[in-house]
Amino acid sequence: MRKDEIDRILDQAVRDLPSGDDRAAIGHVQRAILKDLKPARPLPALWVFTLAFVSLFVAFAVASASTLGLHGIRVLSMGQRWSIFSLLLFTGWLAAVSSARAMRPASGMPLGWLALVSAGGAFPVLFALVFRGYGTLNFVHEGVPCLVAGLCVAIPTGLATVWILRRGFVMDWSRSGLGAGVLAGLTGLFMLELHCPNLKAIHVMVWHVAVVVVSGMAGFAIGMIADHFRGRIPERSTRP
Repeated sequence: MRKDEIDRILDQAVRDLPSGDDRAAIGHVQRAILKDLKPARPLPALWVFTLAFVSLFVAFAVASASTLGLHGIRVLSMGQRWSIFSLLLFTGWLAAVSSARAMRPASGMPLGWLALVSAGGAFPVLFALVFRGYGTLNFVHEGVPCLVAGLCVAIPTGLATVWILRRGFVMDWSRSGLGAGVLAGLTGLFMLELHCPNLKAIHVMVWHVAVVVVSGMAGFAIGMIADHFRGRIPERSTRP
């Protein structure tokens, strides 16, 4: 039951409140409130939603990279693969936990900003360590297609994440939008590391990581807009 529905029930009960005996009035209010109440199904455990988000993250990345071609992973050394994909799984897990926690009140410290800062800070450092090449020839020409491709994967991933989020009781959509945006952006980055054969450090540090930053901030902004309009609904619904 949403906040506006509770307000509507209480407002209706007050308008219909009979005059006279207090006990009868109390009984009337109780009947008006309780008649629309239904038991809510308990949410699954936190780890269930975390696993669902991580599975979504991996499945979308692998499926989209397989469709476009697994050219990137073929040119990576074994050490590069272990370091890059281990960090991807760790940051993806952080974003998944943040999204799962946003589905229920008082479920723990939000981790969306931590996931965004970790991804935005750790990946450029890692890429600088494992790759070489800082020439800017064709920098924009080669980079924009990767940014667009990463965001094209991030958008459906974000929508699927929001669909799962709506199965819970989200109180703060800016917080959940940030986690969902970071998870979606990491999915786009995951896809690019599997697909893109360009191993220039400057290319990967800027254009691949930009997918996570842009997606995370977009999710946060969309969540703030949703919170703004959702906060105005109860005010409108109580006007005579």
